[in-house]
Amino acid sequence: MKSFLFLFLFLIPFYGAHSQTVSVRHNINKDYQSALRLFEDRNYDEALAVVKIGFEKAQKLQDKNQIAFGYFYQARYYEQLGPYTKSVTLYNKALTIFQALDDTAQVSRCYYKLGFNHFKLADYDVGLDYYFKSLKLDEENNYKPGIALTLERIGKLYLNTGDFYKAREMFERALTIFIELKDGYRALMNEQCIAVTYQKEAMKFQNDNLFYKAIDLYKVLLPKSSKKFPGITAAILQNIGSSYRFLKQYENSLEYLIKSLPIQVELGLHKDSAHTCNDIAETYLDMNKLSEAKKYALKAIDFAKGYNLRQERYAYYVLYLIDEKAQNYQSSLVNYKKYQKLEDSLFSIEKTTKINDLRIKYESEKQRLKIETQESNIALLDAKNSVKNQWIIFGGLGVFSIFFLLTLLKSKNNAKKEKKLQEKFSQDLMQSQEEERTRIARELHDSVGQKLTLIKRKSQNTDQIELTNLTNDALEEVRSISRGLYPALLKELGLSRSIIQLVDEYDEQTKLFFTVDIDPIDLYFTKSASLNFYRLIQECLTNIVKHAKAKSVTVSIKKEKESIITLIADNGKGFNIEDSKKQNTLGLKTIFERIKILEGQLSIDSQLNTGTNFILTIPVKNES
Repeated sequence: MKSFLFLFLFLIPFYGAHSQTVSVRHNINKDYQSALRLFEDRNYDEALAVVKIGFEKAQKLQDKNQIAFGYFYQARYYEQLGPYTKSVTLYNKALTIFQALDDTAQVSRCYYKLGFNHFKLADYDVGLDYYFKSLKLDEENNYKPGIALTLERIGKLYLNTGDFYKAREMFERALTIFIELKDGYRALMNEQCIAVTYQKEAMKFQNDNLFYKAIDLYKVLLPKSSKKFPGITAAILQNIGSSYRFLKQYENSLEYLIKSLPIQVELGLHKDSAHTCNDIAETYLDMNKLSEAKKYALKAIDFAKGYNLRQERYAYYVLYLIDEKAQNYQSSLVNYKKYQKLEDSLFSIEKTTKINDLRIKYESEKQRLKIETQESNIALLDAKNSVKNQWIIFGGLGVFSIFFLLTLLKSKNNAKKEKKLQEKFSQDLMQSQEEERTRIARELHDSVGQKLTLIKRKSQNTDQIELTNLTNDALEEVRSISRGLYPALLKELGLSRSIIQLVDEYDEQTKLFFTVDIDPIDLYFTKSASLNFYRLIQECLTNIVKHAKAKSVTVSIKKEKESIITLIADNGKGFNIEDSKKQNTLGLKTIFERIKILEGQLSIDSQLNTGTNFILTIPVKNES
């Protein structure tokens, strides 16, 4: 009996400690569950605060599993609000711990989330790699919901990069599984995505047959969605209307767009309602029904205001087009200025180049009488000159002109030779710089990068999490420096996606707000021209970061007929173009030299305190 009592008293502290540990774990789970509910309600800041409370408890308890979930849920906050680089770092920390715990289900979730966040960063190759890792684990575990969701995400990635065939393949595989799981909503979503691939492909290649294919698929889906999923129904109706508009079947387009609008309004979908109103306004504009077009453009502004700057700004652009067509040039100019001032938007270079024509039309109305008067005065002066005096003057001028032209031609030839030598020297210098940059970048990647990778693997094998994270950060810095010296991904990703990644890097490293609209332009540049164009964009952005003191920057690259037209605009302090000191800065010199290499033209529009517009026009030589 005494022995039993002694054993009981001995075990009491251990039981108490175990009970306390279980209680703490229970509280951590409660914190995390509360945070998830707050995330669902979009109370992101409050959710993060609750996650951190649970995370601190998990660290004190040294519970690796709960620490990993703490990293995972913190990453969700940055996934919603940015920056995505922060969410990637936190998901990687969670992944490292889950891998050490051999929790394949959570490892797969981390891979999926990393794929999604790299997709948002336009790191499409990295994102695709993570998606396939997640897919492999879910297939090994036969976890069908995970397989289907990942296939859907891979399909959207391929759709975004213009690989429509692979996108359809992924959506079709996902659809088969969702039908098996009896998930009607996601099955319908993937059927809609399949139709979207045909519509996007039709828009890219201007193929009417593909538009009709998309429309037929959308119409098959309408009865399935109309009762259960009104949001999908509205989207399908809008897509049908948009497709008919591209086919210039305006009455059919209006029929479906107008059916879509009340559903979107009833569901409180302000962005979609504004988008549909803009589509309707543009359709009426194409039909030359300007009063109806204006009515819907104004409705688009009402729906978008406070909800979506993109659609609000685009509505002002539509109003600008309507007033221009109606020859209301003053009102058109006012709307165009409103369109320019709104920050978060798509920026089309074709539309910005029209503003000079608009100013000319507006001012010409006021100056017409003055010009006519001046022309009359010139004619009167000519009439007063005698024929004899005219012959004497013109004869003398003729002799002088011949002598002057001969001297000028000789001088110009000498100047051209000197200019060509200077240009060749500058181009050779830039070429040698690029070669040296490439050599250093290769050394960093092949030597330093490989050694850091080896250290990282060894630290992972020995569960040295802190050393792993430090090594990973150092490795990322080396890669960043290497990318700065030579954009190695230019060859892998192509020119368009490399420029998007470049802008994203500036977005992460600065407080500037970037708006990007870039057409696929890879086919129109040779390898050397691609590098020069990439460097040209890089120089312009570097100048803005260093000197402009701007808050927002717009980068727009458009294929227009036989040219690639690029606009890089900021709302910074601007500068006086006539100031030779500014024109002779090293940054601008380099920009002008690269423009010459590409045989393009550069136009700079800037005034003090009004921002700067760089407009680059590059002729297309390698179009296929």
